[in-house]
Amino acid sequence: MGGNRRYPDAADERADEIRLKQEKLGHPVSLTTAEVRHTGARAEAPEPVPVIATVRYRVVYEEPRKVEGEAVAWTRGAVLVKYPDPMTRQDRFVWVYANAVTRRTSR
Repeated sequence: MGGNRRYPDAADERADEIRLKQEKLGHPVSLTTAEVRHTGARAEAPEPVPVIATVRYRVVYEEPRKVEGEAVAWTRGAVLVKYPDPMTRQDRFVWVYANAVTRRTSR
């Protein structure tokens, strides 16, 4: 009789599968505090501004991904973007350089 392919017998094999799946999704990479400081004084948005931002993701390497989110604060050269993580459905906050952000148009 064959093994259950969906649920491996060994718990460590299942843990490895889960870890690999999570690593393939990657993690967003925000600008460092020093990088943000060098871009100018921070201004808070009175209302969040809908944007599309290119967020760097680290997946064994970094890759840029377009995300739909909201600009919630900015400096002269950087923007704090809030966007929903597609896997956890939790909000993520990342600082990106201002030239990585464009205002979304109404649909």
